[in-house]
Amino acid sequence: MKVDLNLFVVFEAIYCEGNITKAASALNLSQPAVSHSLSKLRHNFDDALFIRQGNQMRPTPVANNVIADVREALQQLKVCLAQSRQFEPLVSRNNFNVSLHGALEASYLPPLMQRIRKEAPLINLQSSRRVNRHELENKLASGDIDLAIDTLLPVSDNILHTQLDQSKLVVLARKNHPIVKSTLDLATYLAQEHVLVSSRTVGLSIEDFELGRLGLQRKIGLRCQHAFSACQVIADNNMLLTLTETTAKMYSQLLDLQVFSLPVSLHDIDVHLYWHSNVDFDPANKWLRNKIIQTTSTSSTLNGQNT
Repeated sequence: MKVDLNLFVVFEAIYCEGNITKAASALNLSQPAVSHSLSKLRHNFDDALFIRQGNQMRPTPVANNVIADVREALQQLKVCLAQSRQFEPLVSRNNFNVSLHGALEASYLPPLMQRIRKEAPLINLQSSRRVNRHELENKLASGDIDLAIDTLLPVSDNILHTQLDQSKLVVLARKNHPIVKSTLDLATYLAQEHVLVSSRTVGLSIEDFELGRLGLQRKIGLRCQHAFSACQVIADNNMLLTLTETTAKMYSQLLDLQVFSLPVSLHDIDVHLYWHSNVDFDPANKWLRNKIIQTTSTSSTLNGQNT
């Protein structure tokens, strides 16, 4: 059976927009043309695919079951086209979407954008909210995100990754803290209230998971999404904040905070760059990966010199 691949572009647009008129506008097609394509799709799938409810087209279970595969197939076709062309950073207008752990954004974006603006001034980079690790492969496969920067995660062979950084955990406290002065011991650390930086609303952080394995528990007084916000909070009260050393050094200089060694031995935090195997040879994706790796390498060297 011959199938027009353009039908799947229409399918994805209707699924995304939830409305035939909006899908037609997004595809720059007429509404009858989109409706005709949907009719063909219904015949091929032997399923309604979308049910009209008011002004919305609601996907059927069949549509929900195949959308991930359709998006991945469309992304692979885009990659094939991209790989046939040479990437020209100076004139490229590519849009890149990078999923970035919130605690890492301030460390990675400024030097990366400085490098990109010099070499590819027309490129647009979007830092999206951290993707749940269970959704990472689908998001990369479908092209919803081009790359991800996160801590070391369990991934399948379809996801490629490389280590960007390895940093130990340290503790931040405000200057003139009434209890934490020249040193910080474990009893004091556990007795104080803490700020936890996490993009998730529930669940243990890496440090709390590791503390739990040692039979230890700390008191979380505030959970927030961004490290800079957390640092601003502790600058004005007696709470403590545990961050990677790389991030902690940057914010301690900005906000005049004290940095202490973590008074318990925990694993270092590995930060990795992730991408899908189907874009491993894509010139644009490879260029951005190299820029991130180069930027991280330069920043690590500078941090080592400043230590």
